[in-house]
Amino acid sequence: MRNAHAQPVMLALLLAACASPVYRSSAVPVPAAFRETARDTARDTLMPPPPPPAPASDSAVPVVTEPERAVGSVDQASYWRALNDTTLDRLIGELLRSNLDVRSALARLRGARAARTETALDLVPTVTAAGGYTRQRLSNATFPIGGGGRFPDQDIWDAGFDASWELDFFGRVRHNVQAQGALVDAANADVRDAQVVLTAELARTYFELRGAQERLAVARRNGANQRRTFDVTQQRLDAGRGTAFDTERARAQLGFTLASIPGLEAQVAAAQYAIGVLVGRTPAAVATELQPLVAIPPLPSDVTVANPDSLVRRRPDVASAERQAAAERAFVGAAKADYLPRVTIGGSAGYSAAELGGLGDAGTFRYAVGPLVTWPLLNLGRVKARVDQGRARAEAADAQYSQTVLRALQEVETGLSRYRTSRARVERIRDAAEASARAADLARLRFEGGVADFLQVLDAERTQLDAEDQLAQAHIDAATSYAALYQALGGQPPAP
Repeated sequence: MRNAHAQPVMLALLLAACASPVYRSSAVPVPAAFRETARDTARDTLMPPPPPPAPASDSAVPVVTEPERAVGSVDQASYWRALNDTTLDRLIGELLRSNLDVRSALARLRGARAARTETALDLVPTVTAAGGYTRQRLSNATFPIGGGGRFPDQDIWDAGFDASWELDFFGRVRHNVQAQGALVDAANADVRDAQVVLTAELARTYFELRGAQERLAVARRNGANQRRTFDVTQQRLDAGRGTAFDTERARAQLGFTLASIPGLEAQVAAAQYAIGVLVGRTPAAVATELQPLVAIPPLPSDVTVANPDSLVRRRPDVASAERQAAAERAFVGAAKADYLPRVTIGGSAGYSAAELGGLGDAGTFRYAVGPLVTWPLLNLGRVKARVDQGRARAEAADAQYSQTVLRALQEVETGLSRYRTSRARVERIRDAAEASARAADLARLRFEGGVADFLQVLDAERTQLDAEDQLAQAHIDAATSYAALYQALGGQPPAP
């Protein structure tokens, strides 16, 4: 009687051990709002007051809160359309079509789908066709024949079908199918993540190209101004009204400015070549079409984001990490199912005959059918080891998921901060650059009129070059921070 009561208890414990694990979402506490969003309302007193609220337009880029989009549907244009840069829009479209890293991610997605299909087919019977020929002789030692005779040689022709079907009573196959489905979802998210990351990289490189072109134009323009100043000092020296000291100082300043031009030209070329590779072409393929000088487009004044929970958890990398964790937990459920017996129905049917032409004749039909029960009763230690391995992988995946959420929060806060401060810096430096240009013009006029010495001209021209170069660099920093913010937001499109 004691054993009769113990058997149901043992079966219940084993069934509980094989139950599907409850998926736990990330334990990272997500704030109700981003800190940097609130800081955007605190403007410096030197900055003009913000305009009154206006209807949403292309100059404001809020984040949509609609359901998750399907793979490959990252709405790139809606974020970048605010810049009104048709060249950038065209390059982004070409990247999404032709970039080799995106193609690689899509290939991995197709592989994950194929793996899920293969696993799902374990839920239905497996049927194989077979046929063959065997020539055999039985051993006299095993099957002795009286009188010293021997068994004759035999020809056996066989053709038929074999079938097997695992009855998934305890969910081993179903858990594997669930795991493979989660891996497909993760591959989906990886494709979107590759699109977002590469689009942000393309935009950053494009802005660096335009910024380097702007800095190159500044250097050439200031070089032309400094050459005119040098010519004036040379003319004054030739006329006996100047000094060789002023002429040599003008020559030195012009030389330093001209020396910066080759390095900037190299930066322009490097950015062009990088863009060529990003859009899936040879490095120099887009160099000619990107050669004309185009200014960095004006940036949106506002970037509105949704609440952290709805935004961060919809980032592709976060979605991929969450699906990876779900897959590992499903694999744990499949491993636990090995604690219980595995029931398989097997069968075969066909024909066996001594001659090929006799297949199908009366008396050659054969069949066999029956269940097979296997249970690793003496190998439960190995089963436990596999379960423990699965649990460890699941815990690691959970930790990676939480870490990805934290990193996403950090990147959004950092992106908002850098975009806000970089745009403020552009405004400050623009005022300084305009003032330095006016000061340089005045210094040259005063020098030519004999009112000021040449040292004031040199100082004013150095200040002008430095201010204009800093303004160009500030434009690069603001634009690249806009690209980084796009990546931090996970490429999520603006609200309609």
